[in-house]
Amino acid sequence: MVFKIATTALILLAAPSGAWTTVWLFIAFHWPLALAGVLLAIAPALFWLRLVRVRGKRSRLQAAEWRID
Repeated sequence: MVFKIATTALILLAAPSGAWTTVWLFIAFHWPLALAGVLLAIAPALFWLRLVRVRGKRSRLQAAEWRID
């Protein structure tokens, strides 16, 4: 994906007159790839979020276990 973005950037630098056409073609041809990347990134992000929440709950439970009021 980085190679495709770099190639598109080079094309934009080489031919600035047709820049918007190139951008729209890039979006038209690569939106499924971007969508797949987003979908693949959701699972690890949700796992990380759950891990942070569980660790926070664990520390609160341990503190409550040793707290004597």
